[in-house]
Amino acid sequence: MAKFDFTANTMTCAGRVFPVKFSVTPSGSVMVFVTMPDSDKPARVRFTPKDEAYPAALAAAKGELSSVYEQPEEPAEEREPWENITPEAVEEAREKSAGFVDAVMADVEKIEQPAEEPVPVEAEQPTPRPVPEKTFIGETISGKGWRIFFDGEAQRTRVCFDDAPSDAARAAVEKAGFYFSAALNSWNKKLTFKAHRAAVALSGELSAIYA
Repeated sequence: MAKFDFTANTMTCAGRVFPVKFSVTPSGSVMVFVTMPDSDKPARVRFTPKDEAYPAALAAAKGELSSVYEQPEEPAEEREPWENITPEAVEEAREKSAGFVDAVMADVEKIEQPAEEPVPVEAEQPTPRPVPEKTFIGETISGKGWRIFFDGEAQRTRVCFDDAPSDAARAAVEKAGFYFSAALNSWNKKLTFKAHRAAVALSGELSAIYA
């Protein structure tokens, strides 16, 4: 019974035929690349000069396809008489035969799998800046005959005059981007940080005008 049977492109083991490719290493070992039925990656079986199947594998690798390693048959006196073979023994023999390839492949060196691409780590989202509080709401900047009130209820920055403003004061207010509202009787901008900065700058001009 043949233990290993090699051709130019196959290896038969325990009655199963596997497509293979051969390669002889510089040290003289024969590498057999075995195509496994359930994998798209070949496995490698190494035969060294110490292995009994080495001559057959080397001959197949060199194209000398007539060489086949044969396992010596058991002596006749050691064989179990046919009439003593039970169904259980047959089943046991079948299981051993099916597991023979697995036993051979226990020494197989699997071809290294490509390293998995590292999963990119999502960049940490920047912590949103806290919205600054409008601490100036409710405050008033006052001068001679005028005042600037940061009105939280109306949500407006309001410029108010005790009397009609002078032409210079009106020009300064309008240049700063404030618009007159008859309903509020004041010049107004939305209650924003930009309006607060504009109001502070305007207060300096009004102080100079009404000095």
